[in-house]
Amino acid sequence: MKIELEVPDDWTPGQTLATRAIMQQVVRAGHPIVAAVRRDATPEQLERIYRRLGALLRETSLAA
Repeated sequence: MKIELEVPDDWTPGQTLATRAIMQQVVRAGHPIVAAVRRDATPEQLERIYRRLGALLRETSLAA
């Protein structure tokens, strides 16, 4: 089965390809966790969130 997603018009081709690669990886490895954040979130804020989420998944033995 194929799922199509529309990305915002202002996304770069790199953002689109990176999102596609991430989604393919997480669907193959386990269940994806998807959340929307504000458009003005900085790379540093996103990195901090991912580090905290990764730690939580490891602590609860749920990491894929």
